[in-house]
Amino acid sequence: MKRYKLSYLKGLKTISESQADDLKIERNGFRVWLSRMSKADGMPYNNQVTIEEYKNGRWIDTAHYQARN
Repeated sequence: MKRYKLSYLKGLKTISESQADDLKIERNGFRVWLSRMSKADGMPYNNQVTIEEYKNGRWIDTAHYQARN
């Protein structure tokens, strides 16, 4: 799995916003979200990236990690 750097993700245009995340990449059944929340908000770490894949007719979280520079 490719891990995107925080500076790269922050430099991308936000495609869409959810309640707590910004959609940064969407293509061919693959999405990358960057959280706007932090550890202070109850997240496991700051700058969480969530990877989603479209499988069997629905979006499934397949990975989470902390984005770093």
